[in-house]
Amino acid sequence: MSDSRSKKLTAKEQRSIIFRAIKLNEQADKGYTLRNVLCEILSIADEYLSILLLSMVVNGIAEGKKLSSLLLSTALMVGICLAVQIVNKYIKRRESSHKARHDIQLRNMLNEKLMSMDYVHLEDPDMQNRYNMCMNYLFGWLGVSSVPIIAGDISVDIFRIIIGAVLIIPSIIHSSGKIGFAGFITSPLGFLSAIIIVTASEFIKNLYFYRKTLKTYEDVRRDKRQVLSNRTYSAYMNYVVNNYRSGKEIRLYSEQELILGEMERCAKENYKLWLKAFFKCHKYGIGYDLMKLISRGTVYGYAVLRAIYGELPAGEVIAFIMLFTRVLLGITGFSNQINFFRMSAEQCKDVFDFLDIPDEKYQGTIPTEKRSDNEYEFEFRHVYFKYPGSEQYVLKDINLKWRIGEKMALVGKNGCGKSTLVKLLCRLYDPTEGEITLNGIDIRKYNYEEYMALFSVVFQDSKLFSFSIGENVAASTEFDPERAVDCVRRSGLSERLDSMPDGINTYIYKNFDEHGVEISGGEAQKLCLARAVYKGAAFIVLDEPTAALDPISEHDIYTKFNEIVGTRTAIYISHRLSSCRFCDEITVMEDGKIAERGSHQELLEMDGVYSSLWTAQAEYYKDTAGELFA
Repeated sequence: MSDSRSKKLTAKEQRSIIFRAIKLNEQADKGYTLRNVLCEILSIADEYLSILLLSMVVNGIAEGKKLSSLLLSTALMVGICLAVQIVNKYIKRRESSHKARHDIQLRNMLNEKLMSMDYVHLEDPDMQNRYNMCMNYLFGWLGVSSVPIIAGDISVDIFRIIIGAVLIIPSIIHSSGKIGFAGFITSPLGFLSAIIIVTASEFIKNLYFYRKTLKTYEDVRRDKRQVLSNRTYSAYMNYVVNNYRSGKEIRLYSEQELILGEMERCAKENYKLWLKAFFKCHKYGIGYDLMKLISRGTVYGYAVLRAIYGELPAGEVIAFIMLFTRVLLGITGFSNQINFFRMSAEQCKDVFDFLDIPDEKYQGTIPTEKRSDNEYEFEFRHVYFKYPGSEQYVLKDINLKWRIGEKMALVGKNGCGKSTLVKLLCRLYDPTEGEITLNGIDIRKYNYEEYMALFSVVFQDSKLFSFSIGENVAASTEFDPERAVDCVRRSGLSERLDSMPDGINTYIYKNFDEHGVEISGGEAQKLCLARAVYKGAAFIVLDEPTAALDPISEHDIYTKFNEIVGTRTAIYISHRLSSCRFCDEITVMEDGKIAERGSHQELLEMDGVYSSLWTAQAEYYKDTAGELFA
């Protein structure tokens, strides 16, 4: 969670944030703020023109003007009102047509940040909470996208105050000649006093009582318990209840009570927090209503007294009240917009704090060599690593070297550090101590994007998306169909591909295409293998992608993929030793260290860690086979 609330923002900081928010909206859609301002001002202009028309007609009738003169004046005013409305509707249509693009661009800015930030940040338990909060603050009531709307509203409020005052002043600047209370009410000083009372009460109402109310509710929205409850509830709703692939388990294991119970717990947590806030705000509501009564009473009382003392003609009584009410609305709105700008600045700051999270990983500038012979050599030199916020080392003094073309198996029990080593090699993390080199140069000095292009990795939890098979394999909307088909066939899915209704263009899953196909876990992993082959990287890593399969199937896939890899370097990670016997070298890890290295036969002859693991697994599968086929 952001620590942006640790200190109150100064007025200068608030202005800076608001201007940045406007720039961000303009970056998403040029002219977005101006269109909002123009729409609001034109709406109010039409409103004032209607008031003037009403006043002109009533006064004309009261003064006995000719019908032709009244009709001409009315037609002129109606024509002006119509022109204003036409322009306003045109701008509003343009605003509506651009809003979808504007919102998509804003959302993409946040998503791009999430997908491009250092991988280490994604594993911070607080990061997803921050991201979800920022997404709310992007489109929320007082979020980034609301700043142009607030700017339009505050422009309208200023417009209301100025125009209303200009139209009212002619009726109050003359001296009535009356004395006493009547003279005070009908004098400019009386009008000024009424304005002061209205302004003071509105500012107290909005800048104190209403602000206290908003602040109380905002504190609830920022409460970590509320953020976590909302995120949990949304996760169950979006990824469990509304996910058709969860339906089987929910029904077979009668998980409805479990899931609904957790969702109800989240809802109750939210209810308690909001109920407490509602009770707290009740006292602010009393003060708010009192100030509102004073300001409204002053407006209507002052207008009625001026009419009683004969200072308002019959046709101007309604117009005066309407204009004075508009001035009141302007003062109310202006004081409210100050609140909204302040709170919007706080929400926008959370978004900008997220967008400004620095990439601590050094990007490097040295280009990776484009070698036709693929002669690359990687080396781990006394590498230690511990995860951020942890004091326990996951890897300890790792020294390892291999060249392109070699096939290495990385084996060991679960949790011994195999996958972490691969993440370091791919620069998803950087070593805590020591260095990793490519051709003798620290990998942190290479251009990050070019370095990442050297690797194709298939993780145990590799993901496929609801795109076509070709798009999944190429990881792009544009791809070579023949090459994609070849990679899919080489990964062992020829028969399945031939049965697909649209071949390589068949969609996976039914999220976005009713003709999409469901695929098994084994088929999904083979498509991930095809994706690794399609990339054509010099270095391929299989990080237990077949852990859910039986050892024989895993061995078959690894053997087949070994043929596909050809002369490229490959690392096969597995905790099942039988799958990696074909490798040139096997590295055994234990407790974050390299315990042994050698061929399968050499390691068995050492009678060490590998030998004991091999014996234990061989006995397990022997016993299991006996039970299964007895």
